[in-house]
Amino acid sequence: MGKLILKTKLSDTLTLSEQTDGFWLWDDTRRMNLSMQATTPTDAFVEALSYYQKRLKTVETALVALSSKVNTFVSLFVEEDED
Repeated sequence: MGKLILKTKLSDTLTLSEQTDGFWLWDDTRRMNLSMQATTPTDAFVEALSYYQKRLKTVETALVALSSKVNTFVSLFVEEDED
């Protein structure tokens, strides 16, 4: 990590730091840098958005798989309605 030049609090949980080696975007909720050594603040935000898009897709895929398993399990104990 380079030397701190400027630190900007964006929200209660997001901080953008300008370092001698680029821009760093810290997410206090996740306790991690979402971007490190980005060339511009915009690049840091794009990197963060890309991270969250990938993370959301992973979570959504896991939810679909889990829902399918739960539905299959529950169907073992539910009687089908006959018309």
